[in-house]
Order: sequence, then C-alpha cells, then structure tokens
Amino acid sequence: MKLTIFLMIISFLQIRAEGYGQLVSLNVKRASLNEIVAKLREQANVDFLYNNITVKDFKPVTIDIKDQDLLKVLDDCFKGQSLTYKLTNKVILITNKAQPEKVKADAGIPAQKQNISGVVRDSTSNEPLSGVSVGVEGTSFGAITDNNGKYTLNAPDPNSVLVFSFVGYRTQKIVAGSKTIINVSLASVQNKLSDVVVIGYGTRTKGAITGAISTVKADVFENRPINNVYDALEGELPGVTITQGSGQPNAQGYTLQVRGFSSINGSTAIGGEDPLILIDGVPGDMSTLNPRDIASVTVLKDAAAAIYGNRAADGVILVTTKQGKKGPLQIDYSFNIGLKQPTYLKKMMNTLQFATFMNNGLINAGQPGFPNSVFTNIKNNAPVDTLQGWNFGVTGYPGFYGNTDWNKVVFKDGVQELHSLSISGGNEYNTFIISGGYDHDGGTLNYGTNYADRYNLRFNNNMHLLKNFDLQTRTEIQNTLTKTPTEITPSAGYDNPLYQASNQFPYQPVYNPAGNFYGYQGYENPAQSLAQGGLTTTWYTGVHTNFLANYKPIDGLTITGQAAVNLDFNNEDSLLPTYTRYNWDNGIQDIRNTPNSATYSNGRTTYQLYQVYADYDKKFGDHNFDFTVGTSLEKTNNEGQSITGYNFPNNDILTLNLADKTNLAYINYTGDLNNQTLESYFGRLSYSYKNKFILDITARTDASTKFAPSERWSEVFPSAALAYNVSEEKFIKDLNFFDQLKLRVSYGRAGNQNISSLGLFDYIPLITIGGVYPLGSPNAGLPGATASPASPTRTWETITNKNVGIDVQILKSRLTASFDYFNKINNDMLVAVGVPATFGATPPTENQGRLVTKGFEASVTWRDHIGEFRYSVMAQLSTNTDKLVSLKNSSGYGEGLNYARQGYPIDSYFGYVYNGIIQNQAQLTAYKKLTGVPQDIQVGDVMYKDVDGDGALTEYGNPAKGQNGDMVYLGNAIPEYTYSSNITVQYKNFDFAVFLQGVGKRTVQYGGDIATPNAFYYNSLQYYYGKTWTPQNTNAQYPRYIPGSLGYDDIRNYDYHTSSLTLENDAYLRFKTITVGYNLPTSFVQRIKMKSARIFFSGSDLITISKGTLGGNFDPEDGSMSAFTYPFNKVYSMGVDVKF
Repeated sequence: MKLTIFLMIISFLQIRAEGYGQLVSLNVKRASLNEIVAKLREQANVDFLYNNITVKDFKPVTIDIKDQDLLKVLDDCFKGQSLTYKLTNKVILITNKAQPEKVKADAGIPAQKQNISGVVRDSTSNEPLSGVSVGVEGTSFGAITDNNGKYTLNAPDPNSVLVFSFVGYRTQKIVAGSKTIINVSLASVQNKLSDVVVIGYGTRTKGAITGAISTVKADVFENRPINNVYDALEGELPGVTITQGSGQPNAQGYTLQVRGFSSINGSTAIGGEDPLILIDGVPGDMSTLNPRDIASVTVLKDAAAAIYGNRAADGVILVTTKQGKKGPLQIDYSFNIGLKQPTYLKKMMNTLQFATFMNNGLINAGQPGFPNSVFTNIKNNAPVDTLQGWNFGVTGYPGFYGNTDWNKVVFKDGVQELHSLSISGGNEYNTFIISGGYDHDGGTLNYGTNYADRYNLRFNNNMHLLKNFDLQTRTEIQNTLTKTPTEITPSAGYDNPLYQASNQFPYQPVYNPAGNFYGYQGYENPAQSLAQGGLTTTWYTGVHTNFLANYKPIDGLTITGQAAVNLDFNNEDSLLPTYTRYNWDNGIQDIRNTPNSATYSNGRTTYQLYQVYADYDKKFGDHNFDFTVGTSLEKTNNEGQSITGYNFPNNDILTLNLADKTNLAYINYTGDLNNQTLESYFGRLSYSYKNKFILDITARTDASTKFAPSERWSEVFPSAALAYNVSEEKFIKDLNFFDQLKLRVSYGRAGNQNISSLGLFDYIPLITIGGVYPLGSPNAGLPGATASPASPTRTWETITNKNVGIDVQILKSRLTASFDYFNKINNDMLVAVGVPATFGATPPTENQGRLVTKGFEASVTWRDHIGEFRYSVMAQLSTNTDKLVSLKNSSGYGEGLNYARQGYPIDSYFGYVYNGIIQNQAQLTAYKKLTGVPQDIQVGDVMYKDVDGDGALTEYGNPAKGQNGDMVYLGNAIPEYTYSSNITVQYKNFDFAVFLQGVGKRTVQYGGDIATPNAFYYNSLQYYYGKTWTPQNTNAQYPRYIPGSLGYDDIRNYDYHTSSLTLENDAYLRFKTITVGYNLPTSFVQRIKMKSARIFFSGSDLITISKGTLGGNFDPEDGSMSAFTYPFNKVYSMGVDVKF
C-alpha cells in the first residue's frame, strides 16, 4: 500500500504542460518558421497549422538541440516570440498569443470574404468533439475546435473548401459558399477492422484476429441502467450463457458458461462451469466491479484461449478497465434510480378456490365433502374468527375464514440506485482516471431487513517515465455490506419463509386480534419468520493492486513485467434469536429457535501474481513476425474460521462470551486452510503475409499443486489458428463489394484443473477416526479407516477445441456477420473408478471419461442512417449440445434430473411417457393388468406407456446391460438454443433502444410441493384450479386431485411421476431493457458549464413471452426451478449522465 500511495502522488505531480514524448533534433541558424516546421515535420508524427501573417510575426531562430522532446524544442523556438502553439490530436496550431483559438487569413490574399464559425459533433452521440482539425484545403490555414467543439476561421473566398478531420472519424469536406455558420457531424469509421481487441498477453486489431473472439465495449455498460456486470453481458456475447439463480440482493448466484460443458467436474451443475476471468490481466470476480469502470470485455472461446493453458478449458474472459486520456480534466457523473418489482409472484388459490379444490379431493377419495355452510360463509365474507373447524370442519381444530395472499404480504416494491463519478485527464507523460461508485440494491421483502450496499473506488494511472519505459498502476478498493433475514438461507429448508409464502393456507390471518403474529397450529407464519427470525450481516472488503511495466530496449521489442496482489476479506454474523408464536387467543403457541444461537465467520484470501513476458514484432517487406514468450507464478492462500454459540441469556446481546459454556455441545468451531501454487510457461508465434494470411501458434505448460508431485506438470498445451483475409485478394477488391471476407480455422488443447472435487493434498490417503466395519453382526468398531483412497496418478483433464469460422463485412460495413462452428472433446475427464459394493469407501477418481460438446454461433448486424435518422439492428443465435460418450461405471438413469449418465447430455431428464387419463372402468381394468401399476388407482388417474412392451411398468433401467425399462430421455435442463437482438434508433437529440433475449428450447420440471396440487397441508397454485379431472371435467389437463394426508400419497405420487405431462419447454422471449433517452441542447448545457447532459427512462425485464412457467408462476430465466427462490425483479428506472 505504501508503494501504491507513493506512485499515486508521483503521478499527480507529473500532470503538467502537455508533452508529446517524441525526440527530435534541430540545428539551424537564423531560420524562419517555415524552415523550422519543415525540419520538424520530417522527424515527428505531427502536422502544423498557421498562416502568412503568423509567419511574418516570427523572429528568426538559431538553435542546436539533439534528441530532445518535441515540445521542449518548440518551447525554445517560441521563447520571446509573440506567437504561441497548441498541440491537439497530433496537430500543432500556431497562432498569435492574442487569438489562440483561430488563425488569421493569409495576408497575401487580397480580401477576407467571410468569417465562418460552427460546432463539430459526433454523429452518433451528438456530443461536441474537441481537437478536430478544421483547415482550408490547399493551404496551411485553419483552426482547432475547443472543448465545446467550437471553431472560428476566415475563408479566403466562397470557393474555399473546409476540411474537417479527426482520428477515428471520416474526413468531411464542405464548400464554404456564402455561409457564415457551418455545423458539422462527423461519423466514426464504421469499418471496425482497425479496432483494437485485447487478446492473451497483448492486443490485436480486429482484422487480424484468427480465433473465435467476441468483444463488447463500454457502451454496453453505460447505456443501460444496470448495477451488475452479468446483467449487462447477458445475451450480448455469442456462445456465452449467463444464468441467474436468485433476485436476492448480493446473492443473485450468477453462473457463466462458454460454449457449453467441458467436464462434469465443474463448480456447478445446472448453469455451467467457471471460465477464467481476468481483470486487467489478474484473476478476479466481475460481480464486484462497478460496471461503469469497464472499457471492454473480450471472450476467448476456441484455441485463442490455449495460451492460458491450465484454466482455459471453459474459455477465458478478459476484462479491461478504463484508462485516462490525454487532454483537459474531464468529469463524468451518472445516476439512476429504479423501482423494483418481482417479475413473477406465485398466484395461489384464494380461500374459496382452496375450499372448492379440497372438497373435490375429498369426494375423489370417497370422503364426505364440506357442508354447504362453508362455502356460504366464504362467499359472504364471514368474520375471520368464525369457528368452523380446521380444514372447514373436517377435524376439530379451530380454523378461520381469512383470505390472505401470502406472497403479497411477504413481498413489496424495492428501490435500487447507482451513482458513478469519474475524473480523468493527463498529458503525454501521465494519464489517470479516478472513479468511485455507490450501488444500493434494496430487497423486495416486506418484513425484516434486506439490502446490499456496494462501494467501489478505483485509481488507474499510466506513466511515461522514460522514452522507452512506461509504468501502469491499477488499484481498486471494494466494499460490500449485505443484510438478510437469517431464515431465508438454504439451511432453513421447508421453514424458509420464501417457501412458506407460497404454501401457507389462504384462510390463515397474518395477525391475531391482539396484533401479534398468528402461529396457526404450529405452521409457519412467513411474515413473522422474516421479521423476528434473526438477521445475517455480511461484509466483504477487497483491496486489489496491479503494477505493470513496459520496457522497450530496442525497436520492436517490448518486455513486460507484472506484479499483482489481491486481498479479499469476508466476515459474516448470523443471528438466530428465539421468538414466540401466539395462538388466536394470544396464548403462547410455541417458542421458535430454541436455543437461540449466533454464528460468527471470517475468511481471508490472498492472491499473488508475478509474471514477465517479452514481445518482439518485426516486419520484413510483406512479412510480419510477432513472437511472445513468458512465465508466470501464482499463489493463492485461503483461510477461514467459524464459531457458533448457543443458549444465550437473551436475544439482545448475542456475543460469544455470553454463550452457554456449561455444555460443550453449545460451542461449535470449524476452521479451514488451503494453499495453492501455479507455475506456467507460455509462448506465441504470429505470422502475417500482407495481412492476407495470418497464423498464430501458441504453447503453454503449467504445474499445479492440486496434483501429486509426479503429475503436477501438464503436457505442453498447443494451439494453432489460421485466418485467410480473402478480401485482400485483388479479384475480391475489384468487386468493390466486400469490406471484409475472412475465413478462420483453429485447433488447440487446453487443460482443466478447475475441478470442484479436488481439495488440498487429496492425492494423499486420509484417515477418518472412528466408524464401524460394515459387515458382521454386530458391526465391528474401528479406530480409523480410509474414507476415500487417493489416486496418485490422477492429473489434468485435457480438452481439444476445433473451430471453423467466417467474418463478413459488406456495403461499406453497414452489414457485418460472423459464423462459427465448434467441437470440443474432453478425453481425460475425471470419473470415479469401479469398485465392488463391499468396498466400504468413496471410490477415487481417474482420467477415464469422455465428453463431446458441439455447436454453432451466428451474429449479424445492420447499421445505417437516413439523414439524421440513425439505426442499427443486431441479432445473434447460439446453440450447443453435449454427450457423455464414455462414463465409467455409469449406473444407468433414474427418474427425474440426471446430472451425468453415459450416452446422454449433462442434466438430462428421464421419465415415463404420459398416455392420457383413465376415463372409464374398461380402461382401468385393462391398464391394471400391467405389473407395477398401483392396484388402488381409479378412473381419473394417469396412464403411462409400456415402452419396452414387457407387460410391466418398470421404473429403472440400466442401458449398460440392455435394460431400458419404461423410462425414456425427455429433454435437457440446459438451454439448447439462445438468441438475442438489439435495436437502436437515434434522431437528433433523441435515442431509443430495445434489447431482447431468449431461449429457444430448455426442458424443466419445477420443483417443490407447489409444483403439483397439494391442499390439506399446503395451498396450491391457481393454475391447477379447474384443470384437474372430475366426472364433470373429463377433458382435464391433469389427473384427479386426492389430498395427500388421507392415505393416498402413493396415488398422488404415481399421478405426478416425472413424465411428458410434468415437463415443460421453458422457451421464452424477454424484453431485457427498453430505454428512451434525450440529450439536452448544447446551448443550454454550455450555459450551465457542462459538455453534455443526457436524461433517460428505462425498463428492465418488463415483458416476457413464455410457453412454460406453469401459468406464469415461475420466472423462465430462473435456473433453480424451485419454490425457495427469491423472486427476480423487473425495474422501472430513470437517470442522468453528465460530462463536465
């Protein structure tokens, strides 16, 4: 930290008059301005603007300087002169000191015809452009636009042609004519081939890319009111699938997958694995970043990722943060505030529907139904405390006629807001950007405390210390505070109030007459659980420092050294107090959370990176060679501890020193320590011929302490990629049609050590103390036993990537398109070895599995304008399918979701084939002849197909033995097709954008008791009301309903087996964002001393079109498919973006 502070101070001290960093020599005697300019133009990459009056005002100069900075030479030349100069955008404007912003007309021209002024703007953003060169064609006369884009000059005559030029924009020429005001909009160069793209250990122009690489720029994060990087990236990058697991603040559970699965050993099941994420070259977590700090995100998807070897199997994501730019100080501030609402709240039956539904169930079960008075009381809004008996008179407990929509009780609207401020600027020797962000994400729970606050502070600094030495520093401090009701944690199970909000009886009131939370017959009151069930507070603090130095000893050679240290601290206090549940008469029903408890946890992760690499770039005629070689060392240290105390004297002070110490069972302590080291060597050779043929060859090898010493070093992971720019051929150029036509092919191998089952030193056999020998009677006790034999030969998984692609730009780059087909194979996947049933321990894993994943990605963009009306349309489609070709000791498949089964995709559903509902006694008699069918089924129950025709309904099969049973493959829980589209429109000061994202096919089975009709113990979804079979509703979608508490659980479970009836295609189309913006007029903005100001209104996730979701009760984007999920949110927001 001391070094960081020192460098920050030095960098600020270096912000001084602009320099250019180019060394020139000048030896002249009594030289005129024209002579000096001519000599300097030969040596420096700059241009000069001045006129003849300026020339006459210049006093001859004698000077002898060698290898000095250009601006130092100019300072000496203009010392004592009545002239001054200004450097902007590689143009030096020489003027009289009295008029620094315009150039006088040439004195040799007889008359000044007219004075012309105007403003130059960016045609896309409508922001003024500073530093644009405005010249008179054929002369050295002109001007430079100021910070507000304004210019003024004198045109010699009406035939003068004004030339407006600026780096990155199309040059525009306009005949002066008789105009005195000429405003110009410059269009950025639409051909993106010269865009710089970040690749592994370097950069490359987009036209020279050989691999499958996708990139998004800063506008993706700036033009949407989002507070999380993952929200902005969803649907933006072909081949990248992002899944959200929850709407809970700071617990959204995002998973990111690049081109499907590479292994069954990823960190997650449904949703994907973990690609390597590098933030400015250092592994990090995107979810903690301020989105406004990001300059670009690049995804390496094929052999291009192989240079990262050990962790590149799941793809590589390169995040580059913003850097300061040369120029005057600029201040950017953005703010947005939004109203959050759950996208989907489960619509449960009201009291009348509940009573009707359960009454039908009783009759279906041969039980007497409810008396008519029940329905009369409900319809007449009888007093809530009208005693009728629990379940409306079925049993003798008191019940009520309330009508509570528990989801509306538990959830409310929330508020989110995001502030971002940055200050940037610099000169030729130093550029910097300081940014800060504050994000408040308010929860949507109506009870308890629930929110997350994130603070970000970043300082990025680039220093040009010597003519051949640069130093970059990246420092960020992150802090997040999260507060959440304790009982919504997964460990709460069925007591989780989020679950209970959808299961609780509708007739149960929230409060009793005394105003206390009502605890009905021991059932949970979700409002009380949230309000009184305790609070969990988590703190995260991250301090990340990153230093990168570039040294250029000779022309073409750059040596880069990088050192980074990330310190991450996590603390959590989880309090679980006791609280009282009251009955209707305000008596004590019971005491919850007895004894009370408090858990205090903390963890620290220290990550260190040290790497050095050299890049040599040399051109020989039409041949260009680029060679990179380097090494890196990474060290990670994780340590944590947790201690729980119980039985505190009261709930007010839950500190550990007050915990009950008389019983050791009331103190629980755990600790963890994990150290890992990774050593790597890598290299890349690139060759280009006339930019027509481009070849990249990379290699990398790694050593990881996750493996046994003899197996730590990986193979040398190789890759090769070849691109053929067909558009560089003369016969293609002569067509004058293709701006780019490029063919790509690549092959590479990458390693995978990102395996969730690999622990510290688990290649060494560990002994578990205690236990019993599983044979004999009685079982024999053992002092110690091997819990899981180690596998000392286990090593890296190796994934082979193959890719072919094509990139096209036509019609002056108005239409751009890209297509890639890929195939990746894991031939060394870690799987459990086969052991006898009497083995008595967890089997070790070996590299014996094989997984194949295939797919394609396609994207197309059209952008054009009609006058001031500008628009663009982007569409993309991605698909991937995987198959477990070889999975040793695969035990066949079972009903429901199967994570890994040989011969099928990961996360496959297996179940019965639905064959309709039994409608009469004849069908019932015939169907009951099948062996395995419950004999107490009745008319109105489900029939399943005897797929294998053996006369029996067989639950399980084992394909390895040729036994398939009657369960079949019914679909895959992973999205098979994903698509997105982005439409933008700009007209004058207005802009409009809509971003759509969706899934074409995804099989789901919604989980939890509410996914099937329940009643009695739980409420049911309104979706099922009127859709179950009755003698009056024989064309129903679902079988007859039978209450599960009346001894018919086996029938209810039979009717709702996993089958083609209970699975849905969760395809959907979602309007992710809709934004309308307005740029305030420049005249108004300048009066209040701003450069630009934009206001916008936006909506996120407002509209969803879906085939599934059980009638709109589940969010189709929810990867968990569970009743325990914190609802996702739609957001209505407004905000402002201003620049000073």
